Amino acid sequence: MKTLFSLEEVDMDFLAAAPYRYEFITELPAQIDDVWAGLAGDAPLSWCKLVKDARYTTERPFGPGTIRQLTVMPGLVTVEEKFFLWDETPGERYEHAFSVVKSSAPGLKRFGEATLLEATESGTRLTWTFGIEPQLPLRPALPLANPALRQGFKSLVTDTEKYYA
Repeated sequence: MKTLFSLEEVDMDFLAAAPYRYEFITELPAQIDDVWAGLAGDAPLSWCKLVKDARYTTERPFGPGTIRQLTVMPGLVTVEEKFFLWDETPGERYEHAFSVVKSSAPGLKRFGEATLLEATESGTRLTWTFGIEPQLPLRPALPLANPALRQGFKSLVTDTEKYYA
């Protein structure tokens, strides 16, 4: 079992102004309810190469307080996510956001993610936002890792675009 380090929880204000913030907006030619079913279903992000395993440890119905475990970079990092926002308007809009509350990667103070789906005439607009704040010892090194982090997050978007093409 990997050692998991505790992180501070985040909110939407943090995600809007995180020290390291990454936002991606893309149009998917798929119906919004189908995209949401993939993102919030029993095997979330199963199409993403970066994600080795993702599963909810909370029973349905999901909402604020839901816990999900995710293993990424094939098996190198495990995180526990706690959702603080979960809003569903079927056929129109879906949004959820979480704090990473535990991570096997040391050096993180806060890390969160928000996903917004909006129905469009041609399918779904996906806005994916990531925010990171490193702990003090890691702050000088994070600018060097910034391109790799951006590419890693972008790969989630690219894999999602391919999956829903």
